[in-house]
Amino acid sequence: MKLTTVNIHGNIFTSEILERIRQDDIRYQASRDFNLKPNELVRDEINNAWSLLNTHWQIFKQKRSGFSTTDTGTSETRKYWMLPLLGLLGYELQSSTAEIINNKSYAISHRANNKDGFPIHIIGSELSLDKKADFGVRLSPHALVQEYINSTDHIYGFLTNGLHIRILRDATRLSRLSYLEFNLEQMMEEGHYAEFALFYRLLHATRINDKKEDGKDSVLEFYHNEALASGSRIRERLSFAVEHSILCLANGILQQNENKDLEERLSNGSLSAKEYYLHILRCVYRILFLLVIEERNLIYKQDLDDNDKRLKYIYYRFYSIQRLTHLVNKVVYVDPKKIDLWQSLLTTFRLFEDDKYGRKLGIHALGSGIFNPGAIGSIDTTQLNNKIVLEVFKYLVTFENNNKQIVRVNYADLDVEEFGSIYEGLLEFEPIVENGYFRFKQGSDRSSSGSHYTPEELVKPLINHSLDYIIADKLKEVNQEAALLSITVCDVACGSGHILLSAARRIGFELAKVRSNEDQPTPPVLRLAVRDVIRRCIYGVDFNPLAVELCKVALWLEAHDPGEPLNFLDHHIKNGNAIVGIAHYEELQSGIASEAFKALPDDDKSIALAFKKRNEAERMLQVSELYDLKGTDDDLVDVQRTFMQFNKLPEQTPEEISAKAKAYSELTNGKKWFRLNQLADLQVAQFFIPKITANKEILTTQSKFKTYLHTGMQIQDMGKSMAIGAGKRFFHWFLEFPEVFQNGGFDCVLGNPPFLGGQKLSGTFGLNFLEYLKYAYRPIGAVDIVTYFFRRIFSLIKLGGFQSLISTNTIAQGSAREGGLDVICSNEGVINHAVRSMRWPGQAAVEVSLVTIHKGSWNRDIILDGKKVERITPYLDDSE
Repeated sequence: MKLTTVNIHGNIFTSEILERIRQDDIRYQASRDFNLKPNELVRDEINNAWSLLNTHWQIFKQKRSGFSTTDTGTSETRKYWMLPLLGLLGYELQSSTAEIINNKSYAISHRANNKDGFPIHIIGSELSLDKKADFGVRLSPHALVQEYINSTDHIYGFLTNGLHIRILRDATRLSRLSYLEFNLEQMMEEGHYAEFALFYRLLHATRINDKKEDGKDSVLEFYHNEALASGSRIRERLSFAVEHSILCLANGILQQNENKDLEERLSNGSLSAKEYYLHILRCVYRILFLLVIEERNLIYKQDLDDNDKRLKYIYYRFYSIQRLTHLVNKVVYVDPKKIDLWQSLLTTFRLFEDDKYGRKLGIHALGSGIFNPGAIGSIDTTQLNNKIVLEVFKYLVTFENNNKQIVRVNYADLDVEEFGSIYEGLLEFEPIVENGYFRFKQGSDRSSSGSHYTPEELVKPLINHSLDYIIADKLKEVNQEAALLSITVCDVACGSGHILLSAARRIGFELAKVRSNEDQPTPPVLRLAVRDVIRRCIYGVDFNPLAVELCKVALWLEAHDPGEPLNFLDHHIKNGNAIVGIAHYEELQSGIASEAFKALPDDDKSIALAFKKRNEAERMLQVSELYDLKGTDDDLVDVQRTFMQFNKLPEQTPEEISAKAKAYSELTNGKKWFRLNQLADLQVAQFFIPKITANKEILTTQSKFKTYLHTGMQIQDMGKSMAIGAGKRFFHWFLEFPEVFQNGGFDCVLGNPPFLGGQKLSGTFGLNFLEYLKYAYRPIGAVDIVTYFFRRIFSLIKLGGFQSLISTNTIAQGSAREGGLDVICSNEGVINHAVRSMRWPGQAAVEVSLVTIHKGSWNRDIILDGKKVERITPYLDDSE
């Protein structure tokens, strides 16, 4: 059942649990659980309460109609509406005086005497739950209740203005702000009796324990824990659903007779299976994105005039994704052979692609990223029958619960992190089109990257022992807002963006507190702050291009604000190999390594030896020389200056986003950026160019590289280095994020880098890859790939910065320790936090370590396995 008057924010409850409560299909819904006699039925109590409340509502409505424009309606809301309503739910309310906690005043209006002072804050119907009143209070009503329950033993609290009622939960025990809201006005005006029954069954006084100390054992907390468990089940099914919806959509389009040209393009190679898959994936992402913002009521702004309300009605009634999902259960009314539903879906996409379509319905185009007009290129002009469209939507919006009942996924309560489970599943596959049929085969992307979705319980300690210190220091500065927005955080194997989201929320929460001067900012203030943090502070890299796509979608969802386009993220979230490439500009000084010409099995040994000898001789001649880098220095300074100007470009409208995208393209294809990238590729590529006769004129040694570096002479390798760089996804950090490295590097790098044993590296990536790593991170041998990530990341953080990472527990053992933590700790690295070994939560059968390292001296707490110690050694112990 679609819940019309219910809004779920965060992970306090799920729609599945609410539906089970409504259907009396869960514990604590029997008569005795409501303190009724055996012969008394809960549904009769609900029916009696509904009848009485309709009378109270009419009286309250009449009182409201007489309010002046300055009336708040506080006494009327309490006397004629909320006190009677809550009394029928079993709460014995009494007015309350302000309570002082930690020298702060909390003026909660009412307490339930029969529930150990359970807090229920009732304000006037004409007041906002999210805005501070004009008469000198320090907090908004929402912030007041949230901060109060965070500071006391109460786990829950209620907040209402009579038109809406919110159930808030202690946010110190959750990963993000969470509450459940009922729209009482809509419930009563439109007669949603079934949803009132849910309201009654969920919020009756028997759901709260008589003693606040026993709150963890309350019925309400039981439902919360059940919701968390059901969320895990939904994650599993969502991954399955997206996989099958992709297969269904991809094959449906290919098998539609009108799309023969598409099948021909796939057959002749003008369109690859990967490109087709990417377009299908983006289409599914568009559907999921719109479902989430539709159900969270984020298509339109909150304060609408009558005309905007009319346009909103038209959109939801005739154009919304929700409209299509509701047809899943009404297939009998749909002609399966027609194509009108697909055309309708593409029309809805147009509204969000281009303002000239969207503004007619009062919709501001999203205009970039997955909603760029060319994002779903190969399928944008296709046709598809209604049968397939509804089958795709069936996979996406329904699932079978443990009782074999079909339940609809409520995308409003879907955490953005849920997309991480999709990422983990999709990494396993490689798309193939054979004989006009699209399918997946087991691919190498996941196994070669060693990637896993990172559970929240592993992310929190990473942030607590790194980013939290940075935030605390920034809050000591005079301009706190500017200081917080100057933080730079990166995940060099970002996957679906879960860790970056946690970091963005952490900084965003503090930024919202500074802006609102409230310890518990309201959701709109928090959402805007997180949007600004994502735009300014968050960086990510991943080797898998699908992960990069998914990470952007997750960040867009988290940061979406009605009326705003999608943030431009191409310059912050990038595809590349984080450990292959140049970190700092100064590394160009090292020239061409003789180790690059080591003969490998596929090389001509005589050619490799000749080039190695030549390179060594040239390096000996230049051993005391530093290159004249004035020309390239000037190029770098100009690139940095241009990037600083680029970062100031606005992105408030689709046109501004488009202009920013164009400016970025021009910048990264400009002569100076291109030349620097070409030089960096040239230096690294010598490890990867086969030493064979055909490449003798292409290989570059020290003398020629020096000439290129200081004369500006055209590089004569027929583009081989850049081609290899693109294929291997070289990532030159000083060029990709020049504004960061202009300031010395990142403040904080968080992450769960991939794990892959050293013996598997050459088999997975090639011997040349392993030889490059052994040179670039010398002294080091063939070790687990996570060790190279540790070394690379340490080179990316500035002095005073942190790296806080998850690793295999072999990071502190043998050659991995010698080439990793030993080197780091001998170069100003201090391990300030570690968990030596713990089992990975969930399905990934691996023992991991958590390691936080600070670059520079450290005089604060050092925590090993949860205990303070004097030091942590590279062995991850505290021995001297």
